[in-house]
Amino acid sequence: MILKYDMVEETLTMKRLVDMPDLCESEVDSCKKFVDRIIKTNREIFILYYLLDRQMCGYDLIKEIFLKCDVFISQGSVYPILYTLEEEGILHAEYSKGDMRSKKYSLTPTGREIAQKDIKEFIKAVEQISALIQR
Repeated sequence: MILKYDMVEETLTMKRLVDMPDLCESEVDSCKKFVDRIIKTNREIFILYYLLDRQMCGYDLIKEIFLKCDVFISQGSVYPILYTLEEEGILHAEYSKGDMRSKKYSLTPTGREIAQKDIKEFIKAVEQISALIQR
């Protein structure tokens, strides 16, 4: 079950990431399926984006993406990405103090550079696609 929040302000955060114009609430609802697909297809970019600001565990990332974008991403899709990024040296994982059940992930210095580059390229790709289909 997914809880529905008033997501107008949080959706604006997502639009700023991909440099989309502000939309009224009814337009946000009508484009929700496309935002949902874009985020789910590009989960790694959004995970890297949210890790730019602070260290997070997988659950925090799921919650943050849901609260900011109104898109639910399952644990089964987030954790394999986190493990792969850790193996590639893009992320560093450490257990939280006093909580050996939860790993907090943060970007390594190289990972931060990669994340910033990939996010910039993602934004450019979204802009190019938008320009191609606009008339």
